[in-house]
Amino acid sequence: MPTTVKITGILLAAGLSTRMGEPKQLLPFGNSTIIETIIDNMLGSKLDEVIVVIGHESERVNGRIRNKPIKVVFNPNYKQGMLTSAQCGVQALSERADAFALMLVDQPFITSDLINRVVDSYKDSDKEIALPSHNYRRGHPAIFNRRYASHILSLDAESGGIRSLFKKNADFIHYVIVDTDRVLKDIDYRKDYEEALQSERMIRQIQ
Repeated sequence: MPTTVKITGILLAAGLSTRMGEPKQLLPFGNSTIIETIIDNMLGSKLDEVIVVIGHESERVNGRIRNKPIKVVFNPNYKQGMLTSAQCGVQALSERADAFALMLVDQPFITSDLINRVVDSYKDSDKEIALPSHNYRRGHPAIFNRRYASHILSLDAESGGIRSLFKKNADFIHYVIVDTDRVLKDIDYRKDYEEALQSERMIRQIQ
């Protein structure tokens, strides 16, 4: 695959955070918030453009990120689940995007370097999907060839969501083996957040 491939990152940040009890996008993390940390990691990577899909608490979230060099889109159907946000992000892709990388707003430990590993592996591969894998578990970011945009737009709540694409297109997936569980870690509950903060502090002390 040519190295000139343009890959757009799509951050899904529209959710209700019902298990957390408050918008996890806006929770303090590092020197800013979770969503700002992830956006900065995306902007610092080899992704060519960053789209952020917002929904719940959209005004507050947009207030934190509107000065960043990103494209912000609003998902009016965010209450219907993550698939609608992925569809909203895909619809916002520019014509120059050859591929897109889906990322979640509760994974602030996915660094620019980890994103780059998947980006580079996707470009070096002849496969149409690239996924990081740790201990045989799929992680993020998930990179798709542009042709999968129409597939995602055709999905509905009963289709099994984006995971159904992995089952149907198993032969077209390139797994990027990584030696860290950062590609798997997410923040759903308060306990997850507290553990993430502790890990982040430890990482800063080491650095």
